[in-house]
Amino acid sequence: MYVYLIAPTAILLALYIGFWPKRLPMRAYVWLLAVDLAMTVGEYFSGYFPTINLLFWIFIVVFAIVVRVIRMLLNRSLTLLAGNRTLAIILAVVLFLIALAVLGGFAILLAVIAFAVYQSSRRKKGSRSVSAKSPFDSVRDALAKLGPLTLLVIAAVLAIIVSLGATAVARGFVAATTYHEQAGLVQAQTTATLPLVNDVDIPIVEHTNAAILLANVIGGLGPQYHVSNEGLALVRFHGQLVWTAPLEFNNGLIWLTKRTSPGYVWTSASNPSAKPTLVLGNHYLYTPQAGLWDNLQRILYQHYPEYYLGTTDWEIDPSGKGYWITSLYKPAPGLTSLVTRVMVGSAMTDPTTGTTVMYPLGKQPTWVSQVVGPEFAQNEADRYGWDRAGFIAATFTHQNATIPVHSTPYNVLLDNGALGWEIPMSSPSNTDNSLAGLLLINAETNQVTFTSFTGVQNDMAASQRINGATINSTLSAGRPLLYNWAGALAYVAPIVNSSGIVQEVAVVDPHNTVQPIVASNLPGAMSNWQSYLASGDIGLSPGNKGTGLKTVTGTVERVATFLTSSGSSGSTVKENWLFLIHHQAYTADMSISPNVIPFVQAGDHVTITYVPSDIPYSITAITDQTLQKKP
Repeated sequence: MYVYLIAPTAILLALYIGFWPKRLPMRAYVWLLAVDLAMTVGEYFSGYFPTINLLFWIFIVVFAIVVRVIRMLLNRSLTLLAGNRTLAIILAVVLFLIALAVLGGFAILLAVIAFAVYQSSRRKKGSRSVSAKSPFDSVRDALAKLGPLTLLVIAAVLAIIVSLGATAVARGFVAATTYHEQAGLVQAQTTATLPLVNDVDIPIVEHTNAAILLANVIGGLGPQYHVSNEGLALVRFHGQLVWTAPLEFNNGLIWLTKRTSPGYVWTSASNPSAKPTLVLGNHYLYTPQAGLWDNLQRILYQHYPEYYLGTTDWEIDPSGKGYWITSLYKPAPGLTSLVTRVMVGSAMTDPTTGTTVMYPLGKQPTWVSQVVGPEFAQNEADRYGWDRAGFIAATFTHQNATIPVHSTPYNVLLDNGALGWEIPMSSPSNTDNSLAGLLLINAETNQVTFTSFTGVQNDMAASQRINGATINSTLSAGRPLLYNWAGALAYVAPIVNSSGIVQEVAVVDPHNTVQPIVASNLPGAMSNWQSYLASGDIGLSPGNKGTGLKTVTGTVERVATFLTSSGSSGSTVKENWLFLIHHQAYTADMSISPNVIPFVQAGDHVTITYVPSDIPYSITAITDQTLQKKP
C-alpha cells in the first residue's frame, strides 16, 4: 500500500524545506526521488514502521527546523545567527532547558549570572576600531579552518545533543503539567477484599515453566521450529486455563524453504503433570518472525498506520483455530500524548489468510482473553501509584505513594472468569517487605481495581519463607500470587527444580511467619490449607471458620518411609513418613516439623493433629513426648 511512502517522503520533504536552497537543479530532484523509493522499499521489507499520527508530524516539523538551524550555522556563521534576535532568544531558551535538565535548580542561578554579564557588556562605552575583531569573528575564522565536512559532523552532533536534551526536558515538563490528566486515565475502583477464587482457577505453571514443557513435545520438528516465546499466552480453552503458542521458524533460511508454520502447542496451566498437546496440520503463513511480505507486524502496520502496535499474543477459539491478538494504542489527549498512551482496542489476525479485524476495547469475541498487554498494565500501575499520593507527595515526600513490587505483572483469573494482571504495590522504601495494596487489571476491558492491605507481607517475603522451608537445595519458589482462597488471603506459588519444572506447591499465610504449607500438587495444597484455616481464627470471612482438625494420642506401632514424585519430570524429590497408631495410618513430610518427623521411632508416645478427610490421614502437627524426655 502507499502508506509505506509516507514516512520516507515526509522525511525528505522536511530535509528539503529545512535546507531551502535558492537553486536546485533537476538532477537533484531525480536523486531525491531515487532515495525516496529506496527508503520506501527498505521500510517495506525491514519490519520497522513508524506510527503515522500527530506526534509523527510534529517530529517532521521539528526535524525541518533543526536542519534549517544547522544550515544557518554552516552558511551564515554564528555572527549572523546571533544577529537574528528571534533565533538568539530561541537558542537561549533551548540552552536554558538543557541546563535545567542536567543541573536542576542551579540552572536558574547560572541563567541569572549570564543575564547579568550580558547586561553589563551592553553598558560598555566607546567604539571598537575597524581593524579589531569581535569574538564572533574569531570563532568564525576558527570554524572556517576546520572545513565543511568537519563542520557538518560537529553541527550534526550538536543537533543530536540539543534534540535529546530538549526532548528530556519537554517530557519532564509535560509529565508535571499534565499529571492529573495522566492519572485520570486510570479509573481504579477500590475494593474491600480480593474476589474468591477456585483451586482449579490458579495457574501453577508459570510462563517459563510452560515454555519448557511445550518445547519438550515438538520432537522431530525441533531442528526447524521452536515454540514462539513472543506468542506464548495464558488463555481460556474449553473451561480451563492453558498456555498456548504457535511454532516459529528457527531462522530465516527455514522460513525461505518452508514458508509456513505447521501448528501450535498447548498445555494445562493448573496441572503440571498434564501432557502437552501438539496440534498439527495447519499452514500459518503470517507470523512475527516471518520475513518480507509475510511479516505480521508489516500486515498490522499496513492496516493500522495511525496506531501504536502493542503486545501480540496467540489465542485459540473454541473450535481450536488459532489467531494473533494484538493490542492497539493511540496518543493520550492533549500534551499528555508526549508521555503516555491510551488503549483503543485489539486487532485479530488470521495467520493463514492475513485477514485482520479491529475490535474496540471490550467488544472483542468472548473467547479472546489477552487484550491489555503486560507493559501497558505495568504503566497503569505506575500512574495509579502517582494518583494515590498526588504529584508532590509521589515525587518528594512519598506520603501514601505506592510503586509496583516487580517490573512485570503476572496473569491471574478474576472472579468473573476473565483473565487479569496482578500487580502487588508497596512503598518506595527498598527495605519494605509489606504489601500496601494489590492492583488487578482486567486484560479484556482494562478495568482497574485496587485493594489496600495493612499487616500483610508482599510476595518477596513469601518467596523467602518458601525457600527457607525447602529442604531440597535444588528447589526454589516461583512467584507467589495472592488469592482469596477458601475465605482467607493466601500466597500460592509453585516450587520448581533447577530445570524449571514444577515439583510441589506451596501456600503461605501472609499475616504471620508460620511454616509454609507444602504439598505435591494443587489439590493437596488446597486440602492442607483448609485444614490450617480450620485450626484457628486468622481473620476468615464469616461462614468460613470451623474446627475440622482432630487430635489423637497414642503409641507409634510401625514407621515406614517412602518417596513421592511430582511434576512432569517424574523425579523423586520428597520423602514421606508413615506412622501406624491404633492400627490407623498417618502420613507426614519434613515440612510439618523437621526437628521431630525424621526422629520418630516405633514405641514413641505421640500426640498428633490430622485431617480426617484424607486416607491415610495427613498430619498437620505432631508432638513426641518420648523424644522430649530423652536427654
